[in-house]
Amino acid sequence: MSRQDELPSKVRDLRALLYTWRQLLVLDKSGLFISDRVTAELNFTTSTRARMLLSVVPIGSRRFRLVITGIRELTRLANFIVARRDKRPLQISEDAHVTFVRGDQRPLHFSPSSHSSVVVIIPVHNNWAMTEACLRSLVIFPSQVPIRLLVVDDASSDETPERLAGIEGLEVLTLKENVGFLRAVHAGISSTTEELIVLLNNDTIVTEGWLDALVATMTEQPSVGIAGSILLYINGLLQEAGSVIFSDGTGVNVGKGDFAHRDWYQTPHDVDYCSGASIMIRRSVWDATGGFDLAYAPAYYEETDLSFAARRAGYRVVLQPQSRIFHVEGGTYGTDESPRKRELMDRNRTYFTTKWASEMSEQWTAERANWVGASWRDHRGRILVVDSVVPTPDRDAGSIRMTAILKILQEMGYAVTFLSIQGGLKQPYTDHLRQLGIEVLDGRLHYASEIARIGDLLVAVILSRPRDARLVLSAVKKYAPQAPIIYDTVDLHYVREGRRAAIENSAEIAALADEYQRLEFALMRDTDATLVTTKVEAEALELALPECRIEVLSTIHSPSVTGGERAARRDLLFVGNFDHLPNRDGIKWFVSEVLPRVRSLLPEIHINIVGSNMPPEIQSLDGAGVNVIGWVQDLAPLYDAAKVVIAPLRYGAGIKGKIGESAMHGVPVVATTIASEGINLLPERDFLLADEPRDFATQIARVYDDTALWEALSTNSQTAISAQCSPEVARQTLEQLFTLLGLTGQPIRR
Repeated sequence: MSRQDELPSKVRDLRALLYTWRQLLVLDKSGLFISDRVTAELNFTTSTRARMLLSVVPIGSRRFRLVITGIRELTRLANFIVARRDKRPLQISEDAHVTFVRGDQRPLHFSPSSHSSVVVIIPVHNNWAMTEACLRSLVIFPSQVPIRLLVVDDASSDETPERLAGIEGLEVLTLKENVGFLRAVHAGISSTTEELIVLLNNDTIVTEGWLDALVATMTEQPSVGIAGSILLYINGLLQEAGSVIFSDGTGVNVGKGDFAHRDWYQTPHDVDYCSGASIMIRRSVWDATGGFDLAYAPAYYEETDLSFAARRAGYRVVLQPQSRIFHVEGGTYGTDESPRKRELMDRNRTYFTTKWASEMSEQWTAERANWVGASWRDHRGRILVVDSVVPTPDRDAGSIRMTAILKILQEMGYAVTFLSIQGGLKQPYTDHLRQLGIEVLDGRLHYASEIARIGDLLVAVILSRPRDARLVLSAVKKYAPQAPIIYDTVDLHYVREGRRAAIENSAEIAALADEYQRLEFALMRDTDATLVTTKVEAEALELALPECRIEVLSTIHSPSVTGGERAARRDLLFVGNFDHLPNRDGIKWFVSEVLPRVRSLLPEIHINIVGSNMPPEIQSLDGAGVNVIGWVQDLAPLYDAAKVVIAPLRYGAGIKGKIGESAMHGVPVVATTIASEGINLLPERDFLLADEPRDFATQIARVYDDTALWEALSTNSQTAISAQCSPEVARQTLEQLFTLLGLTGQPIRR
């Protein structure tokens, strides 16, 4: 081939590269993540071209650093050009919030509540300008919950007493002599009775929702004894996302100076301690521990000590990232490293490490490599779960199963990181997982560097979906060689596509099925265990790949309270995610081939079609006897009103979530052989089976009019699904598998 013949291919490659870069720019304006991704992926690539490049520009070399810097600066330049073209600012500085609060001129006044369970205590000593800004932010951003606001004036000698006295509705406790921060806090708490106590420094500026997030944490999680806020510098950079204490008593503020919007800092989790600049404490914890140990007076290590005391009393200490506070670091005690400050810190550290000697032996050592692991307290180590997208459990059955798996892993005592490879961080689903304490990361830009960041900490990795599993497998093996890898098939793609090819008589789909088989079999050989959803799939794989460990982890369902009496129910219901092609095929077949026969037997009957991602071809089915509803968030009312659920699938693989979900709602199901494959339900006892249009219509008519049959199917199917698909069964399966894989149940420590 001549050089001229090669040119179009190279041009296409360059255009593809530029397109990819432009897409990445949408996600990353700084170039930081893009350069991180380039570095991490080159570090484990098997590409011949990449290896040739690295032979000339080795990772870590000066030339390589120059290349990475060039990528970053080129990204910034491109963003600058686009910003100027679109006449928009390059970025919005977060200190606009602080500027707004400080510039506000409205009168300060509060409306005290006589029935609050929350008291906010602000100790002050002079520095009126700081105190005013703090109080002003509380006025501008009031909480949804009623609060009692108490300022403890620790014998201020400036204008503070006079100013405080002029604020309507503000409760002030005035101390006659300056006793210091710790004793001022004790005095304030002793004068109140509320169950939830918030300590707020006067050098802070609150943001919207800061207090409500702390209250929600305490209300929803009785095990939490102390909850703290994220602290921001006034320029919007991160000051602290929780703090770490190492085994020698030294500490570090997690994320100090970093970008606060990183995924790493968005998940509530257990920490060693949170800064006393903004923490919520249960009164029961304060009383049980005695509060701040006055031996630390005037300051340093008091909130650390209280956190350790709370844990010893059986409570958790949690960072709540939805509570964000701007904090003038050193506004209370100064930022200078004076001999007096150094002396206090050294004295108090010695006292702290002596008091908590047994606990210190369990803390991480202070090496920089330990900071990521130490920033998140866990009982059994960290598990990484990789999937295409953040699960959307109100939209598809696979997401119901994945969400349940994540919760089970967490309940087993593991810290859980979920890495989304394709779909970004869809809301509100991402925040829902994060509020459960599951770390959720966007891997579209930098999955390799994310795996590298936590690789040493991992005790296991679960990879889902064949293409995404293959994409990240090299990175997992390089950065977490100690972690057993589990491949979760979700369903066998090659089986599903093979059946589709037979129905559609498509050589192209058949070729896709062959490709999936090669890919899935390779993944099973390259990982330590494979999860399938049915015994049928497990038995087939054990014959094809006897050297591989195959385990069954079915769909996961919890029983639902049946809301509707049979006599009040009517019509048919089909539920499915229409991104899943078997659902499209199945419902079109039912409407065209089965429904006319059903309506000849039951003329008034209708079918309600419900599901997400509904294409025009399904929407067009709406008409006589067919109600196309689309996606609904809560399916319970539809299940409670339905008389029969149908599962008319003609191809597919794995277990079908729609059958398990229907059974748990107590609604009888009429299903095809494919739809019922692999699920431990018996025809006639637990559901009705039919594959041909006439038989399907007959079975619907049977259960529709037979009360005894309807009630028997309803009861029996729920019992059978509970025995196979309950969260307890899933947890037992995972625990047995982890034991076989050698997971010790102990977190990694250095």
